[in-house]
Amino acid sequence: MINVIASEWLKLRSLRSTYYVLASMLSALALTGSAAFSISHYFDTNGPGGEPVGTGLSFSANITPVLFGMLGVLAISGEYSTGMIRLTLTTIRRPWILLLAKAAVVAAVTAIAGQVLAFATYFTAQAVVGGRPIGASFSEPAALPEVLATGAGSAVAAVTGLGLATILRSTPGALIALVALMLAPTGIERFLPAPWNDWISSLTIPSLTRQLAGVPDSGAFGPSSATTILAIYVMISLLAAAPAITRRDA
Repeated sequence: MINVIASEWLKLRSLRSTYYVLASMLSALALTGSAAFSISHYFDTNGPGGEPVGTGLSFSANITPVLFGMLGVLAISGEYSTGMIRLTLTTIRRPWILLLAKAAVVAAVTAIAGQVLAFATYFTAQAVVGGRPIGASFSEPAALPEVLATGAGSAVAAVTGLGLATILRSTPGALIALVALMLAPTGIERFLPAPWNDWISSLTIPSLTRQLAGVPDSGAFGPSSATTILAIYVMISLLAAAPAITRRDA
């Protein structure tokens, strides 16, 4: 298993797409800085009463899971498009070990990258806000947990993307499914009556990440329930992908 993980790590870091996706994370910093500047300008002009900046993570909350999910998709979809998956499975006799190894590598990389991005986003927002009382210091109850929970949410999104690509065996198809899974509930909940709208919006990975951190008014679930649901995301992704890679490719 260790050798398989090492092999998958080598594959992931040899892909250009990995670096392209990671570089695209800088868009979150640009978006956060722009939003924080706009809100700070409003505060200077009109005084208190506008939207607070807080940790700044909410401005890119719907973008980063999609980007990390893309990394999960590209970690395996390229092997299907080139036919390399069959050569890989000739060497690794048990396909589910390959799937677990890919999931472990992708989860580790995105958890670390997501955590680095979260801290960078936080400090970017606070630097723009300066001394205005619209930011969030780590002394506030949910600020640091919200930043720390981002790594977990990033890993879940990446494993979900990996699962979708394994099932669909198509880069475009998996990316479309990923975007729909991540963003569609936010649009659907607007047309649903209470309490269904709250439940639907609370089941998205960005919302669950904030609920995991115990951010007030972030959704219908508490930290323990959010943790369970995020774990279910991972389990469903891997359990659905395991038969696909075992029966169709072995």
